[in-house]
Amino acid sequence: METEPVSAATGATGSVLKKLGALLADEHAIPNGDVESLKAELQAVHSFLKTLSQAEDPGERGRRWMKEAREFSYDVEDALDELMLPPRDGSGNSNPDGFSEKISTWLTEAAARRRTGQEISDSISRAGTGGVEAEDPRRDCSLYKETGEPVGLDGPADELIKMLNGGGQQLGVVSIVGCGGLGKTTLARRVYNTFGEQFEYRAFVSVSRKPHLVAILRDIRSQLGYEYDQTLTEDAQSFADSVSNFLQDKRYFIVVDDVWDVQTWDIIKGAFPKSNFGSRIITTTRIHEVAKSCSATCGGRAYTLSPLITADSERLFYKIVFNSGEQCPSHLKRVSDKILQKCGGLPLAIIAISGLLIAKNHEDQWEQVYTSIWHGLGSNPAVERTMRILLLGYFDLSPCLKSCLLYLSVFPEGYAIKKERLVMRWIAEGFIPEEHGHTLYESGERCFNELINRNLIQPGEMNKFGEVESCRVHGIILDFLVSMSNQDNFVTFIGVPGVIPEPQNKVRRLSLQGDNEIPADLILCNARSLSVFGGCVKMPSLSKFRHLRILDMEGSGEVEDQHLAEIGGLFHLKYLRLKSKVGKLPQQIAELQYLESLEICESNATTEIPSAINQLTRLVRLVVNDETILPDEIGGIKALQVLRGINVNTQSTNFVRQVCLLSNLRELSISFINYYAGDNWKENEEEMVSSICRLGRANLHVLHITINEGADEIFEESWSPAPLSLRELVVEVGVVSSVPRWIGSLVNLQKLAVPMWEVGEEDVVILGSLPDLRHLSLTALAAGSKEGRLRVTQSHGFPSLINFQIGGEECALGLVFEAGSMPKLQNLELEFDAEETSSVTNGGFDFGIKHLSCLTSTTVRSTYDDPIRPTLEAAMERCINDHPNRPTLIWMK
Repeated sequence: METEPVSAATGATGSVLKKLGALLADEHAIPNGDVESLKAELQAVHSFLKTLSQAEDPGERGRRWMKEAREFSYDVEDALDELMLPPRDGSGNSNPDGFSEKISTWLTEAAARRRTGQEISDSISRAGTGGVEAEDPRRDCSLYKETGEPVGLDGPADELIKMLNGGGQQLGVVSIVGCGGLGKTTLARRVYNTFGEQFEYRAFVSVSRKPHLVAILRDIRSQLGYEYDQTLTEDAQSFADSVSNFLQDKRYFIVVDDVWDVQTWDIIKGAFPKSNFGSRIITTTRIHEVAKSCSATCGGRAYTLSPLITADSERLFYKIVFNSGEQCPSHLKRVSDKILQKCGGLPLAIIAISGLLIAKNHEDQWEQVYTSIWHGLGSNPAVERTMRILLLGYFDLSPCLKSCLLYLSVFPEGYAIKKERLVMRWIAEGFIPEEHGHTLYESGERCFNELINRNLIQPGEMNKFGEVESCRVHGIILDFLVSMSNQDNFVTFIGVPGVIPEPQNKVRRLSLQGDNEIPADLILCNARSLSVFGGCVKMPSLSKFRHLRILDMEGSGEVEDQHLAEIGGLFHLKYLRLKSKVGKLPQQIAELQYLESLEICESNATTEIPSAINQLTRLVRLVVNDETILPDEIGGIKALQVLRGINVNTQSTNFVRQVCLLSNLRELSISFINYYAGDNWKENEEEMVSSICRLGRANLHVLHITINEGADEIFEESWSPAPLSLRELVVEVGVVSSVPRWIGSLVNLQKLAVPMWEVGEEDVVILGSLPDLRHLSLTALAAGSKEGRLRVTQSHGFPSLINFQIGGEECALGLVFEAGSMPKLQNLELEFDAEETSSVTNGGFDFGIKHLSCLTSTTVRSTYDDPIRPTLEAAMERCINDHPNRPTLIWMK
């Protein structure tokens, strides 16, 4: 049996099975035949846990059994981890006394749990609910069914109709995409009832998460008025063919609502012929990948539905609570604002919670609703319906994605969660499965992107290459996750309103929020992660957390040297993140033999890392800040793959020389900050360039350099041999006069970001020669010159470029793309000062966008005065309209 990672559904059973297998294979392990029997029993328990987790309602007995089975698996893994620790007493034997007896006891308990799991699974199978979709909570559930005229749909409906009207007589497809409860179906219905009136043949069908394709296609055929022999037995393909034949010479309008996967759409779209009668199709989905697939049909477009703006949210809320036209009383305004902020413009949530407030006029009543309703303490049908709609997206996830999503409940509401921090924590928790050909981080990154793709988390900051670097969780989604985590003892919360930990609870993951203290009766010794977000939280003794994998104290600025005195006892720790007043990490850090990631975030103190760090044989990631002092012997951390945040000017020259010994280093982020420079700054500069060049002949793929001044001097150093292994190069802050010539030899470079004074012809020639360059960001004060525009031609190369960002707030953009230039470019981002650009281009804004044959989107950021605005906007619209693909134009003002 292939083992699986730790998950919210199956607990640690997958991990335990892997460790029992290792125990059986170890010649020095305790010779006990019960180990193999235990493994077999736990395999059965694991299987039942997976089966029951896929049932949308396993029943109270099933939920209780699953929780107890998961708790049992965690306890077994904790004991196995103690057994498998390297010996620390020099005896050569780490097996604790009585372990054989423990195995025997576990076997008895596992067998009992297996039998109960079998009974529950059989019961669900007999009831026929395990594989059957529960009633869809969205049926007969128009968002505005009980509220009259829709709020906030006029603008989106007009935009959608405008998109549908484009495209001439060819079949046109528009896909509406957005999170659950946003009003996609209501918007589609609104357009269907207005715009759709001009079509003689039309149909509106809902697909849902577990579609019955024959029934859907039969419904389409019926709504179209196509008479057929109902006694015939047909499969989905036959139905699709018959509908397609019927529509061949007809003008039709179809809405396919709530599509969940590409495969389903691929079958349904076969029913719609690509005729030349001006037919139109709308699809709705929660998933960006599905929207992309749907809109790709006949060159269609995707429309991302946004949450309601504040004014519309208030209109909808007050309309329900106080009747049409009434305003919120002053004594309720504060709580009203908090409730609307929590709802985050989600119409379904606004409608559900406002229904609970009708006829309630006291502030304390509103406060009670605000603090309790989303944590399962209410029984209003509208709220239950809202939760079930949110659950649809949750139950559609794989076990891995469910765990990753549920884990976001650890972070406070409104928290900006860095992608890298989140993925590294997922890995340390054991949630990410090993995939052939991918690192664990790459697999975790794919999970992160999939949650964004499914609109379950909101993208935050973007890097220079258009990649999402952080995320947030919608307030309503977060409350649902907190409720689920608390119910299943996945996370224990201290300081979250409305959530109180059970007395004597055995904590698995602890999230400290606010300034609350940990209740004395909580059992902490089995906690796997401790996350501190309260600025003044009283730090507990680390001696209570002997099974900790993750210690994340970035949210607390109160951590000092004495708080880390017992850190050496955290033998299982894999991830350590500090934002601290710690002057020096203790020597006991050498005891953390499983530590993989160490981060020292921004702090108000200089933190010194001892040479004992060289004993951490599994440390692959070291992230520090400008004021961190690292040991001279850095070259001893042979496993290190990521070294970030190094201020070259604060380190010793011996340290800088040793960087080149880190032969496994894949990512290096350094800074040259002159106001920190000591007497050895020039020597350090030369040694660091030498180290980079040597690493660039090995495994170094990513190099980020921050320079506050003197960038040209550093890049004029002897970069020889050139770091040919580089795939990503980012220069921050410092400005270079021209692209260094040695960059032209980086044949493996895929991403490049450089700040420049002026982009000229020679720079374009160097960059265009890079065979694998796909993402290019040039921040500049000028592109071209007043003497002539900078023309990018086919001869300049750029054979692989997909994303191109150029310019800056004060940039004079004298740029022209000529025919055949940048043949694969899909996304173009232009940032410029309109007045400066107008003076360079003699009043014109024709950048030659029409010549970029593969362009799909153009983003424009521009500063301009009112007299220039109409000219600029008209020119950019003309550029897009002249392009054969009509790429999306995004204004960022």
